Amino acid sequence: MRRRRTAAGFRRAVLRFAGHATGDGRPGGQGLLLRSKDGGRIFAARKRPHRDINLRGTGGQFTIEADGAVIGRIDEMRAYKETHPGAVYIHRGVSYLVEALEIPERRVRVVPGKVDYYTRARGQKATEILEVLDETDVRGTPVFLGRLKVTETVTGYERRAVHGGQLLSIVPLDLPPMVFETEGLWWVIPLPVQEELDRRLFHFMGAIHAMEHAMIGILPLLVLTDRNDLGGISIPLHPQVGRACVFIYDGTPGGVGLARLAFAKAEEALSRTLAVVAGCPCETGCPSCVQSPKCGSGNRPIDKVACRFLLEVLMSGKLPEETSCRPECNEQPQADETSAPPAAPAAAAPVRFGVLDVETRRAAAEVGGWGNAHKMGVSVAVLYDSGIDDFRVYRQEELPRLYADLARCDLVVGFNINRFDYKVLAGAAPFDPELYPTLDILERVHERLGYRLSLDTLAKATLGARKSADGLQALAWWKEGRLDEIITYCTQDVAVTRDLYRFGRDNGYLLFDNKAGKTVRLPVTW
Repeated sequence: MRRRRTAAGFRRAVLRFAGHATGDGRPGGQGLLLRSKDGGRIFAARKRPHRDINLRGTGGQFTIEADGAVIGRIDEMRAYKETHPGAVYIHRGVSYLVEALEIPERRVRVVPGKVDYYTRARGQKATEILEVLDETDVRGTPVFLGRLKVTETVTGYERRAVHGGQLLSIVPLDLPPMVFETEGLWWVIPLPVQEELDRRLFHFMGAIHAMEHAMIGILPLLVLTDRNDLGGISIPLHPQVGRACVFIYDGTPGGVGLARLAFAKAEEALSRTLAVVAGCPCETGCPSCVQSPKCGSGNRPIDKVACRFLLEVLMSGKLPEETSCRPECNEQPQADETSAPPAAPAAAAPVRFGVLDVETRRAAAEVGGWGNAHKMGVSVAVLYDSGIDDFRVYRQEELPRLYADLARCDLVVGFNINRFDYKVLAGAAPFDPELYPTLDILERVHERLGYRLSLDTLAKATLGARKSADGLQALAWWKEGRLDEIITYCTQDVAVTRDLYRFGRDNGYLLFDNKAGKTVRLPVTW
């Protein structure tokens, strides 16, 4: 049931605002607005009132100075994000580097500088609900409109290469928080929906974060604005609501009515957002669907598949009866003791695959760093060959035999194999990795998440198994001549990698424990 604000209530709100701008004797009156004779209407004091409005933004202004001369101005909201110390700032086609953001003086000092990177602010947000103005129900999901207090803190910035956008470094900053009041709407995710996503091992925070981004991307088409005029926060447990919430708010202090328009089209916004996420051909999320160019956390965590499932549940108005897994994973229901075995995966597995791991004679510190892996030498290499369902062991002088066995495999599987194992082999005996179709599980993990996970982390969550030792221990064994123990350790690593490959191949996902301590699925396709 929807409760609308009365006309009288809206009129009182307008008059409260007008009291700050009218010259009627109230504190803060500036004479910009005038009351009618009966006091019931508000008029502008000048013929063209828009000339009193700064097109660059609302609130306080900072001057931007180069060599003591003012070259421009920027509003306070943008100053913290775009002209923080170390930022690259473009003004009239000229590139400047920010030397200092002098907040008490409301001044930004810049110097001309041409660099091969750009900067992007990182930060965190919090929101407090000050007043509920309206509420509605979209297919069983509560949606509210209200006044919010938003606190944004810029915690650092990224330096990214101009060509390709590669992350070069993350630089921390210590800036005071920005606090402002605005209007916004928020979706309250029903607890049964959250529990269903958790039960299916979806990344819940990744789902609501992606929903926030996708909705901010689609709303400009519904309320005729720019996405930079909107802000958003996704919170897995809001302290005032006691539920997970997705907030969309006006990015201008005080609000300019965008959230009100969006609230009136809440159901259409939800359906359009689902259409964008479901219709985008990308696999893990892209700027066309769930990634945002201004995300303060670098678009992490983001889970497009979980977001699509969440939006479909919200649009359906009820939890789905079927318990199939993620819609884009081609997964089968989890089998129990009475169910039939899962159907075979649609994609054909390689007829013969090998799983490879290499242990070295020397540590990175002994050869001048990881970039010199070709100098580390081979103590032992172990290959699991599915054609014989057994493990083969090779010493450095036996590497030509290893290369011949690899050539018999339709696929070679490894963990960090491209960046490490292949480089070690190439330094020990002539080797061309281009000859061997290869699956690097670590590379696939990094492509999905944007960061790396250890073999031990994945094995523990997915298989309930652990590595028996580590590379440093294997190096110590080599120096002590304990080759049998290196072989045992390396063989166990190969077995774990093999079982991870098989699990991902057959189920369409691996498991890992996220930062919240929950075991979640990582979609994979190989």
